[in-house]
Amino acid sequence: MYLSLYLGLLDHAGQTLAETFDDGEQGEPERMAAEFGGSRSGAVGLLRDLQDLYTLASFVDTTWTVVKQAAQGLRDEELLKLAGSREADTSHQLTWLQTRIGQSAPQDLIVSS
Repeated sequence: MYLSLYLGLLDHAGQTLAETFDDGEQGEPERMAAEFGGSRSGAVGLLRDLQDLYTLASFVDTTWTVVKQAAQGLRDEELLKLAGSREADTSHQLTWLQTRIGQSAPQDLIVSS
């Protein structure tokens, strides 16, 4: 059974994502990018860091979907409930990131420094 492999993936990636959102106070994307390990400078650098964070969040989201499907197949109600809850949390994070990226992109890509 490969479910344990996916749970291990979620443990590492999910922890990184959670720490970034917990330590980086939503609303301060610069701090979040720094917590995530972003090292690019300038506005476009921050935009790229947010995109990297979005990629991680997307990975976590789809991995929770896979685990949720496995939980349904196993009829594991506890894992199903956990996966559903974490999937919802990650969805909110993705929405927030997408909004911040959308707000930053026009100014960061069009306005000269």
